[in-house]
Amino acid sequence: MIAEFLSLLLLGIFLLVNALVLLARAFGSLAGMTWRKVLRLDIPENEKKSWEKLYTLVWLIVGLWAFYKLWGWNLTRITAAVFGFFAFRSGANVARTLVYSLHDRKVIKGYTEDSRTLEVIARATRFSLLVEGLFVVSFALIYKTLSITFNPSGRSASAFILYLWLAGLIFGLLFGWFMARNNRGILMRNAIATVGFFALRKGKRKADETVKSAKRLPDRLVPKGSKKDE
Repeated sequence: MIAEFLSLLLLGIFLLVNALVLLARAFGSLAGMTWRKVLRLDIPENEKKSWEKLYTLVWLIVGLWAFYKLWGWNLTRITAAVFGFFAFRSGANVARTLVYSLHDRKVIKGYTEDSRTLEVIARATRFSLLVEGLFVVSFALIYKTLSITFNPSGRSASAFILYLWLAGLIFGLLFGWFMARNNRGILMRNAIATVGFFALRKGKRKADETVKSAKRLPDRLVPKGSKKDE
């Protein structure tokens, strides 16, 4: 009874926090995309963006399969099924986010040598990884509760979920490496930190052009032949 209550409590907290994180991430991505289009920022496009659909398809198929394998009509099994659905995706997201951020920093470094800009992007990456670490923390808390067998071989749900997470980590690394290899574009174009960098870069370029135009203006205002011969 206590184990089932703990499962229900942790499951509720996990789903609530995940929902908030997904909303925040969706809002951030939407905001970044909106500002990118409104400001007409020239951000190098991901040259392999069509492959992102494969990433989504793979983690959905694996997640649904894991959900089906772990499902049962009690709170512990339901909790295991939900964690199983997110396990592969969580591991893949951690690895992919890390590889993508390293690639994007390398590309952005070609536009600036300002270490402060690169540090801001690094902090944004660390925050994303911290968010993805939510699954690991939640799973660690509920590990003992999920120590139930779910197949004739005696494999426990907790071990199965852990294997799923590790498999996702490997998949994320391989997918991230494939996307970053020979790709001159930015892989996370809607990231607020990236959009902010290119917005500031465009603003600075516009300001420099305005200053140069202002400096040339007096020369254009002087009538021809008005200069005294030396």
